[in-house]
Amino acid sequence: MKTFSDIRQLAFIFTISLFSIVLINCTGGGTQGRGLMSSSGRSGELLVVCTNSQWKGVLGDSLQAIFMRSLEFLPQNEPLFNLSHIDNEGFTPIYQKQRNILHLNIGSEFTTASVKVIKNKWASPQLIVYIEVADEEEAMRLLSERKNTITDFYLNSEIKRFQRAQKSQIDNSIHKKIERNYSLSMVVPQGFIVAVQNDEFCWLRKETKYWGQSVLMYVQNYSDTNMFLHSHIVSLRNQMTKKYVFGSVDSSYMIVEEKYIPPQSEKVNFNDLYAVKTQGIWKMHGDFMGGPFITYTILDAKRKRVVTLDGFLYAPTDDKRDLLRQIDAILLSTRLIE
Repeated sequence: MKTFSDIRQLAFIFTISLFSIVLINCTGGGTQGRGLMSSSGRSGELLVVCTNSQWKGVLGDSLQAIFMRSLEFLPQNEPLFNLSHIDNEGFTPIYQKQRNILHLNIGSEFTTASVKVIKNKWASPQLIVYIEVADEEEAMRLLSERKNTITDFYLNSEIKRFQRAQKSQIDNSIHKKIERNYSLSMVVPQGFIVAVQNDEFCWLRKETKYWGQSVLMYVQNYSDTNMFLHSHIVSLRNQMTKKYVFGSVDSSYMIVEEKYIPPQSEKVNFNDLYAVKTQGIWKMHGDFMGGPFITYTILDAKRKRVVTLDGFLYAPTDDKRDLLRQIDAILLSTRLIE
């Protein structure tokens, strides 16, 4: 068993390694005064710029396999991104305003394979990833090697877009309650209500006719490193939701679905804090309800406590990808109050 000083040292040295990718921040002139034009495109859309033959061939199949692969931990198949294609000649200013662009430049003049990431070149917010390689085989190899890093760039960009919108609609009343009661700063947009709040637990929820989004927070004093084990995280979640999160049927309560889609955990860097991210499916014991959840179990070394942030979605008739990313954006906005 590790002591608290051991895990604090672990938290200090914990980092995420990234591939060597050139990141360029561009400033440009648009038609709106001194700023750039507003970017276009729906949430989760990614525009691929390459030749028609590349798109219709093996390379295009590889791109779709990478960027349109089914998301894990959803009860139905939904793609990581929605891809569209335009050839180089058709990549006119109207398409250059797209929010997310993947631009493939393939030719013998590119003697060294490279990946360049450019922000806000023609519009804002905008993320463009340039792949420059000598041939299609090299392109597929590079995409295969760096697919996780490249998709993370786009996913982080999507999260930040949601966070900008949420910050503009922040519910200051809820924000102050969270600060006062849990020493946390979290951007919660208007539309959420406080369903449950006490010293150990808080449940924020937003309900519409078709879906519901929820955020849970609970805090424990740090005891040992076992608090970051997958089994402990799932067990604690079940304990808290059984106590506080009920279904529409009497005596029903929320638990983690562990049989058909087992939850998984991984170590992550949560705003420079040591954390474990857990994803899976929840269900109602005694009721016919279920959906995806995301949990971050975070070490607050200064206060010698473990903070759990949990978001879950109930959307039986709607697509879930973007609704869940909205919840994730709220969770990832959280900061410790110094």
